[in-house]
Amino acid sequence: MTGKWIDGFRGLGKFALPTQIDVYGELALNGYDSKLTLHDVEYPSYQYSINPTIHGTMDRTVKISLFDCILLSSDPSADDKSNVSDCRVEIFPHHILFGGMHVADEHAIFNSILFTLTDAKSLFYDFDTFGIAFEPALVEPILAAKSERRGRKIGLGEHPAIAYFTGKHSIIQVPTDLGTISAQNLPRISLGGPQGSGFVNTIWVEIEFKSARTFNDALEAALTLEPFFSMVAGRPQRLEEMRLVACSTDEPQPSSPKTFEVYSSMKGHLRFPLGRAPQPPDLPIDPVRRPYEYSNVLADWVRRSHEWRDARERFSGCLRKQDLFDIDRLVGAANMFDILPSSAVPKDTELSQELIVARDQSRELFYDLPNSPERSSILNALGRLGKSALKNKVRWRAAPIVAAVGDKFPDLIWVLDEAVNCRNHYVHGTTPAKVDYAANFRDLAGFFTKSLEFVFAASDLVEAGWDIKAWASRSSTLSHPFYEYKDSYQPHLAAAKALFGKS
Repeated sequence: MTGKWIDGFRGLGKFALPTQIDVYGELALNGYDSKLTLHDVEYPSYQYSINPTIHGTMDRTVKISLFDCILLSSDPSADDKSNVSDCRVEIFPHHILFGGMHVADEHAIFNSILFTLTDAKSLFYDFDTFGIAFEPALVEPILAAKSERRGRKIGLGEHPAIAYFTGKHSIIQVPTDLGTISAQNLPRISLGGPQGSGFVNTIWVEIEFKSARTFNDALEAALTLEPFFSMVAGRPQRLEEMRLVACSTDEPQPSSPKTFEVYSSMKGHLRFPLGRAPQPPDLPIDPVRRPYEYSNVLADWVRRSHEWRDARERFSGCLRKQDLFDIDRLVGAANMFDILPSSAVPKDTELSQELIVARDQSRELFYDLPNSPERSSILNALGRLGKSALKNKVRWRAAPIVAAVGDKFPDLIWVLDEAVNCRNHYVHGTTPAKVDYAANFRDLAGFFTKSLEFVFAASDLVEAGWDIKAWASRSSTLSHPFYEYKDSYQPHLAAAKALFGKS
């Protein structure tokens, strides 16, 4: 079953609708254009919304569960009396599960979910796990033992070599609130022959749940980790392949775990023009060389995942733009701080009694006025009185970075303040601009956006236990945006100061 359910696959099978079973159909996998085409659907079945989950069977034994289905079209046919008798229906499934049994939405049977990532080999780089040995003294005893077992002599050539795998499957295991998150080597082995031999490794990430989950819950857990791996890699990550492992269901005796393969039609939303791949030494945290730090950071990052979800997803959206810096990205980078949970930003300012009285009296005055945009603006401003402003939130998040590595980023607070001013210019347009943002957009917007994104992501990692001081002392090939930002910071700072006339 492995490797069959990929883009380009087409297959026939039988499917079941709420009012009809054994409907013949064709499943075509092609990303956004994936669809299930059903033939001879009884009228009027197509008239109401298709059941969100549809079950079918292909190749006689493969059970298919199609989740979050959407009715695309229906093409009714007519008999000789012009009475509609049946129709051809096209359905778009968001996710498809292939396995040995049908799965319903409410079935909490999955113990774990496994997936591969775009840059898994960099994210979990362990150079010594696989290798090649060229020493004849190592190869000769292996060939001698094989010769004895096979009953024929295997000769040693002029340039002997042997490929090896240390047998280290587990790279790291981290207990978290989601479950135990691990990365593991699962190599395919070629047993030899004239075509050659060796290992082709795939690194899989697994979340082993504390209790069994439904399909949607298991998928949601995997998607929760995408912003983390994207931030660590410095570029967007896609869940390239997915598998689910299910416990035994209603069988009287426990059975071996059942494995399901997942095809997601919407995986294409992460198709992007990838730039340079991240080099392992450039990544901020390393599960192989610094596993203790990595484990602490991942566990704390997951602990805050629910409260931080909106802000982190906004950061992932910025990251997907790669080298494209526009107004929307600048605004989005600033807004990440505005939607952080209250625990991640400074507390609201306690108002004096005089301010409270003035605010309440002003509200009463404006409440009595006719509704207008100006009235609403003033009432909204009064409602925000005492609330932590965006600049305060950004400064608060930057404070630990400045305290640890402020010498690497001089005047960072000034840069961030001007970045927020620039954002306010494009959002509100009420404050006169200190410089011509449009004329200098290419230079300023990129620097301001990178500054906001760096502070957001770096402060997130620092809060989780990342040693930013040790990171700043290491050398780099500049393949990660953190290092690229650090390396280019001072020239960009000097250029920004020159534009603002700041010495």
